Amino acid sequence: MTFPVYPEIAPWAYALAFGVVFVAAIVQSTVGMGFGQVAAPLLLLIHTDFVPVPILIMGMAVAVLSSLRGWREVAVGDLGVALFGRMVGAVAAGLVLFYVASNAAFSLLFATLILLAIGLSLGKWKVSPSPKMLLLAGSASGFMGTITSVGAPPMGIVYQHSPGPKVRATLNAFFALGTVISLSALGWFGQLRLDHVMLAIVLTPALLAGTWISKYLTSFVDRRFRKLVLGISAASALAVIWKALI
Repeated sequence: MTFPVYPEIAPWAYALAFGVVFVAAIVQSTVGMGFGQVAAPLLLLIHTDFVPVPILIMGMAVAVLSSLRGWREVAVGDLGVALFGRMVGAVAAGLVLFYVASNAAFSLLFATLILLAIGLSLGKWKVSPSPKMLLLAGSASGFMGTITSVGAPPMGIVYQHSPGPKVRATLNAFFALGTVISLSALGWFGQLRLDHVMLAIVLTPALLAGTWISKYLTSFVDRRFRKLVLGISAASALAVIWKALI
């Protein structure tokens, strides 16, 4: 038996994909980042058609739902500065991809800088979400996200000392709007297909279940918020390095 949207994907593969999306939705909803970092490598192993468009669509959906749930906590001023930086970074990345044949060196450079920033953060260096840092983090996020599809770590590092509810709502809003930009670009270049959308819709029940469950886990996450943010950022940077080296 197969599913009509993608007949070549077996039922067991869908079952595994449901589990991955469920866990990734919980991570994104409770921390404000991490859906792509959790879902992308695992779904890629299950079937290549799950990546990247269906993940972008589902990640955007989770971020929208989570930001709406905590909309009162969204730091609108921070969001505007960071989104402007994201657009600048995305344009810069587009120019790099256009003029440079290989982007592995840039991926390695940015991932190494992220690990260095995490190391400094574990010491006495304290980062705060000032306009300058938000602009820098937003630009780095846009650049990294465009080239490597992993753009969360810079924003996570900037917000690591902020209250969980504020970070959760603001980062989810940031990634929801940022993903719209990415999907628009993919659509412009003909990479957004109806079957990709249908595949994301098929996995939506798992996404909704994970988002619903997450509201019961926020207090647990908030007590360990900084460790979780830095842990996800470090794992993301290491994944970028691994991808660049293989």
